[in-house]
Amino acid sequence: MFIAVVEDHHDALPWLHVALRKKALPLTNIHLVHIDAHPDLGCLRDASAIKAPRVLYDFLDESEYGICEWIWPLVLKGHLSKITWLKPTFADQIAVGGYDITVGVDKGGALKVDSSLSYFVEDKAYSQEVLSEAKCCRLDVTESYKEALSVEGPWILDVCLDFFSCRDPFAGVPLNESRLTGPLPSGGCDDVEDCVKAVDAFEAALLCTKSNPPAMVTVARSARDGYCPPSLVDELERRVVDAVGRVYGDPRVCRDVGGRLALDPGEVSRAFPPARKRPR
Repeated sequence: MFIAVVEDHHDALPWLHVALRKKALPLTNIHLVHIDAHPDLGCLRDASAIKAPRVLYDFLDESEYGICEWIWPLVLKGHLSKITWLKPTFADQIAVGGYDITVGVDKGGALKVDSSLSYFVEDKAYSQEVLSEAKCCRLDVTESYKEALSVEGPWILDVCLDFFSCRDPFAGVPLNESRLTGPLPSGGCDDVEDCVKAVDAFEAALLCTKSNPPAMVTVARSARDGYCPPSLVDELERRVVDAVGRVYGDPRVCRDVGGRLALDPGEVSRAFPPARKRPR
């Protein structure tokens, strides 16, 4: 089982592209199970960046909102057909439920969706016009491990450690150019003992997927940007990675906190080693 550990969540995207190239994932109809305190469904202001992977990586690095804009490009390219957001109870950006959403490009070249959910309206991502290059996607939002992990077919397990312990890095900052939105989710574990219990529950929930394991696992630390507490992030990372390894076995872990190892051929070969040829 390959596990990519990144710092900024959008740095999981290059590893997903590697898995596609190495045929560890099919090119279409993939299910993303996104375990996170945030939905990460922001829309790029310039959809043309999606056409070339390295351009997209640089765009996300430079974007103020890059950490939440990395999922829709996978839908627009036809790779993802379903997203399940497993959210903690303290996260309220999108209500629990099922949504059929079309994503595409508007006349101004921006990525937009046809959903009038307040999350998209407030982000100015909602459009009533006919979108070009449109793709449909199912979004399920749940607070239940059982519902989120009732998966069929090829899927990706994506975990942000702020799911277990989350802080609002902008708390106390007034609404102005420095803070464009209202309060962000904050809650979860306060100490190591809480982390142990939370990750134990996560591991127990994963057991139901052993017969259909994910094609790969991505883990985002999200501490540098202030969402996961620095005092807990290393403990959470260690426990989540160990839990995934115990459930699925044979863990191959790449700790890519710099966000560029997916561009290194040697690291790619270690992550997805070539299949051994059978002797004649």
